[in-house]
Amino acid sequence: MRRKAIVAAILAVALAASGAAFAAEVKAKGQAAVTNNDKAMARDKATEDALRRAVEQAVGTMVSSDTTTKDFQLIEDNIYAHSKGFVQKYEITSEKVEDGVYIVEIKADVATGAIEGKLQALGLLLQRKGKPRVMFLMSEQSVGQETATSFTSSDIGVVENTLIDVFQKNGFTIVDRQALTGKIKVEDAQKVIAAEDRATVKKIANLTDAQVVIYGKAVAKDAGVIKDQNNKETRMHSGQANISVRSLNADSGEILATETVHKAFPHIDATTAGTQALKLASEDLGTKMIEKIVAKWNAELSGGAMIAVDIGGVTDLKLLSELKNFLTSQVRGVSGVQVRKMSKPNAAIDIDYKGKAQDLAMELDGKKIGGKKVEISDMAQNTIKMKFVGEGGGK
Repeated sequence: MRRKAIVAAILAVALAASGAAFAAEVKAKGQAAVTNNDKAMARDKATEDALRRAVEQAVGTMVSSDTTTKDFQLIEDNIYAHSKGFVQKYEITSEKVEDGVYIVEIKADVATGAIEGKLQALGLLLQRKGKPRVMFLMSEQSVGQETATSFTSSDIGVVENTLIDVFQKNGFTIVDRQALTGKIKVEDAQKVIAAEDRATVKKIANLTDAQVVIYGKAVAKDAGVIKDQNNKETRMHSGQANISVRSLNADSGEILATETVHKAFPHIDATTAGTQALKLASEDLGTKMIEKIVAKWNAELSGGAMIAVDIGGVTDLKLLSELKNFLTSQVRGVSGVQVRKMSKPNAAIDIDYKGKAQDLAMELDGKKIGGKKVEISDMAQNTIKMKFVGEGGGK
């Protein structure tokens, strides 16, 4: 019994130490104006202000003043706007009303480990992935429109504009899809909108330098006037928006994430209600897609990603076997190689690689395998094209 107590005590100390390494106690003060004598509302807002300030203090210990200024909006949207999510627990140590202002002081345990991870995810992750460029191919139909506006149009709707804003604030580089105007066939656009054919999305993306394509459709409808608690009609219309999208790796054709969002917005004008519902849905969808894409990339960076390699100059199976052996035994980061197809003189393989395709291509270029020299002819985020040539450069 005594032994169990000792073990429990040791575990408690270890857990406490572990928690201390990822959380910090912070004291902060928050305030909010008391309006319409509503002290309860002012207290809630003052507490939220104090929580935000506690998180700001924690962030301030992790980044330089220059970084905070440079990336303020990024930190604002992804950390400060979600301050409650980074506070493990808090206690109000004092509160008072002074000159119409509610003031609270708190003591909070701030999850510094989570903040550090978020900061790394926002900047470092994109850098490690080679800062992939993103393009949106959206079909949008709002209240009052008989037909949807396609991405083949030069017009940019509220959904695309909002998604661009959300992704840019999170550090992503956006490809202007207006450069595609006049280059896309109507039947190809219809396939993309219907989400029928990933190959078509990939083909359109390859007309630009986008590595990630987010495509789908958004529809807003007027659900009619809103009724009050007495079941009487008001003058307010209910705008209902539905958006469904997929994100595609333009190199490999792999689906990175999918999401469907529904939002509603009331307004006296039906068109405005629909537009605002689309905007709300787009903001929510953008945030969720970023979370899913970042999670996918995190998994790839920690566990390895699949890189598709097209090979030319393959004379026989022995040469392909020697390449596979070289990759698995001499190239750091390669955990597996699968042969997809072979039809002399061409072959295709998939490589499970912990790193970027660029690094793998540089490792392979110029290497001698099976008496042949490897020559890299093309590479992208998740694909490499290479061929075996004679030592003099001929086939």
